[in-house]
Amino acid sequence: MSTHHHLRPIIRLIRRPLSTKTIKPTTTTTTGTGTGTGTGTGTGPRAPPVLEKPTKFNPPSHGARRPAPRAYPGPPLSAKEKATQQTKKYPNMMPGEGTFMRWFLTNRGLHVYITLSTLFLLATFTFLTNFHRTTPFAHLLPPLSTFPASPLSFISAYIEVFKLHTAHESAQTAERRRQKVEDVQKRSQFRKAHGLDGGEGFGGWTARTEDAVEPGSGDGEVKKRPPVKKWLGIW
Repeated sequence: MSTHHHLRPIIRLIRRPLSTKTIKPTTTTTTGTGTGTGTGTGTGPRAPPVLEKPTKFNPPSHGARRPAPRAYPGPPLSAKEKATQQTKKYPNMMPGEGTFMRWFLTNRGLHVYITLSTLFLLATFTFLTNFHRTTPFAHLLPPLSTFPASPLSFISAYIEVFKLHTAHESAQTAERRRQKVEDVQKRSQFRKAHGLDGGEGFGGWTARTEDAVEPGSGDGEVKKRPPVKKWLGIW
């Protein structure tokens, strides 16, 4: 009797009918703004959203958009430390104020003087080198070794040789100009002798000058040719 009494709760549990209530599966649904869970009766679970890859960071080019740099001045300097900074030389920086190197690097008048002196020396050296190579009186030039002993005599002799060189160059230039004028005159006479002179050349260019005269008829009077009108001093 006692055994039956102990088995009664187990028998009741076995005889109880199962519940007809079914558990519906839960599905995950996605929306435009997020995800959620619910009892879905659609086609099935959706794929997870794919986030767009962020673009490369481009810092703003406008200065106003950038944060202002912070300054960390530190403790204030004393008057002695400030005076020391003015004269102390730092690497890769300008020398301190009041020093000779600072004056030498920032003096504009000194820089102009050095530049002009260098250009003058280069021009003088070029002129003397060209003069020694082109002058036919190079053998008359005094030797350079005599300059320390008598600089005035050296300079005066050099000037005399330069005058001879200038006179020689002027004579050669005048001779070349005379030959060209004679050549033009001979060409003009040749064209006249063969009847090829059809008038003045281009721009009134001839071998005659403005003071050229032509023989007149009769008692041998001579009359001057009127000057040729020129435009802008050329034609």
